[in-house]
This record gives sequence, C-alpha cells and structure tokens, in this order.
Amino acid sequence: MATFTRGASASVGSPSSVPAPVSVYTTPALKKSVITGLTVTNTTAFELPVSIWIDSAGTLYYIGKDLRVPAGQSERLTGSEKMVLLAGDIVKADAPQTAPGVPSFSVVVSVYEDV
Repeated sequence: MATFTRGASASVGSPSSVPAPVSVYTTPALKKSVITGLTVTNTTAFELPVSIWIDSAGTLYYIGKDLRVPAGQSERLTGSEKMVLLAGDIVKADAPQTAPGVPSFSVVVSVYEDV
C-alpha cells in the first residue's frame, strides 16, 4: 500500500578536501517512490552552494549542482514536477562546511512510497 513518508538530514556539509555526501532517502528494495517535495535550508550566516543528486546504482543524476542558497534561506527544488525513484535509488546531498564539524544545510524530501 502506497504511503507518504519523508527523508531528512540536518547534517549536510563536509570539508571540501574530504567530501562526505549524506544519504537523505533510500527507496526500499522492490519498490518505487515519487518525490513530491524537496527543500534545502542554509543554516549558516553565509551564502553557500549545495548539491543534491540521485545515486542510481552508481550513476549520479543531479537535481541541483552547486546551487547557491543565501544565508538562512530555504529553496524548494521540485516545484510542481515529480521525480520517480526506482528500488535502491538514494537521494544524496553535500555542501561545504564553514567550520569543522558544523553542518551547513538541512534537507527534507517528501516521498510517496511504494507506488
């Protein structure tokens, strides 16, 4: 039975010298999902870039690459379009840190799962 769920991470951001993308949502095995909303929020005092992509069996499909988001602002990346995810697809995100160990962004993805 299809249900609404969400994936979220408040810990997006890694050193530029050692990128460490965060997995925000993973489609369950043998299921398909539809992204109905995706919002990124810059939690710093600086305008920074953020990248969001789908990792599908090692192939990267960018939803947004190096999108600049003003300090303290949110950006909705899906608009009115929906994105289909296949079994095992992973929504990932990364952004530069402004200080060691301090995340730069939070990301929330709304999903209609098991469609």
